[in-house]
Formats: sequence, structure tokens, C-alpha cells
Amino acid sequence: MNKHKGFVLRLSQAERERAQRLAREQGVSENRLYAEIIHDGLLIQEQMAYLRQMQKLGALVSQEEALALLDRSPDVEPAEHDMLGA
Repeated sequence: MNKHKGFVLRLSQAERERAQRLAREQGVSENRLYAEIIHDGLLIQEQMAYLRQMQKLGALVSQEEALALLDRSPDVEPAEHDMLGA
């Protein structure tokens, strides 16, 4: 059973040629290139939507309230797997 459904993607000839060239350079099929571009683009859009939501929530809290909340957190070093560059 094939879980993938097809659809028509309309591109200008110039865009299609760019994609074909890039797919050749990367050694992948044109279809694979489009699938990866769409996957990455969706991920970016989801992350941007999440960031906008966090910004809206952040606007509901004053700087003083945020700092007071941080003051309640324990003063301990982060676990090794939580450290930047780990």
C-alpha cells in the first residue's frame, strides 16, 4: 500500500531548471529534492509559528514577573546533556 499521494506542482520553467540542477549537484532525484525542501520549509514555518506564539505569551508577562519567576529556579549547574555545545 502506497501511503504517498501525488499532486501537481506548478513551477516556472526557470525554477524547475534550478531545481533539476540542484538535484543533480546533490545526487538526488528531483522528487526527493522537492520532498526535502517542502519538509524543511514546513519545519521552519512551524518553528516561526511557535516563536510568534511565545512572543504573544511573553507580551502578557512583565519583565519584573519574568525575573521573579527565574529567581525561584534553583541555582545549579545544568545537566551535562543540557549544556550548550555538549
